[in-house]
Amino acid sequence: MTRLLAAALVAVMAVGCASNRPAPDGTVTVGTFNMEWLGDGNGDRKPRTDADYLRIADIVIKSGVDVLGVQEVENAAALRKILRYCADYDGMVLRGETDQNVGVIWRKSVKVDSVGPYEGLVVQAGRSRPGLVVRCRYEGFDWMMMVVHLKSTSRFDSTNQLRELAREIRSQQASALRRWSDSVLAAGAEKDILIVGDMNDVPTKKSMPTLTALTESTAMRFLTKDMKSCGPRDRLAIDHVVASTQAASRLVAGSIRTEDFHSFLDAESAEKVSDHCPVVVRFHSAAADND
Repeated sequence: MTRLLAAALVAVMAVGCASNRPAPDGTVTVGTFNMEWLGDGNGDRKPRTDADYLRIADIVIKSGVDVLGVQEVENAAALRKILRYCADYDGMVLRGETDQNVGVIWRKSVKVDSVGPYEGLVVQAGRSRPGLVVRCRYEGFDWMMMVVHLKSTSRFDSTNQLRELAREIRSQQASALRRWSDSVLAAGAEKDILIVGDMNDVPTKKSMPTLTALTESTAMRFLTKDMKSCGPRDRLAIDHVVASTQAASRLVAGSIRTEDFHSFLDAESAEKVSDHCPVVVRFHSAAADND
């Protein structure tokens, strides 16, 4: 690629990132996006160029999201690699003990306050991560949200014993999420709860399910349980938005979708973005909050 062509690409993408695509009036869009080893440019596990960071920022904008839970972010400097191209957004990262941390990006028109880490998800040190809890408000809708990245069953789990351990950790994390959501609802001050993130499993799985504690909750609902993956198209997604009954009552019908960047990027560019796609859901926000 010539320098002139590269400069033109950056210029075009910068315009896209600077554009403002808020949700339609009276709604707010919430989502989740695993950014796959998003690093700060120093010894990254997945090296990226400025053009790659621009593409990621452009995809965030194209998704139309107002509040986005993110996973696999190394640190605040890594997140700034994205936010520097998106003037309408701010963000934070929960610094953990690994290079794969959770965080949140939000449009500046949304009020977001950090509550802090949820250590209940750290069921085994070094093999599980805390969640990040935030309070959000847009127009008449305010909600408590946790961003999560549950334990994966990966190629590093090379034996049946390790795979079983990974599933057990994830199952315990689902139980922790159930306890957290139950405790918030029982306290009575907040009835609108969202849990967003990479669950690393399918809530409708019949064989060796790990999210059962959360899927069996009568107070919480997996809004994205039928969402297809943007990777292997015959599989269901593992990135989800879970809502309490009251929050789910604000769901905008037909708004659940994946921002599938594979449809407009070539394979090489898409690989540099992430092995996940943003999953977004829209909620009605104009009505006054009722808790």
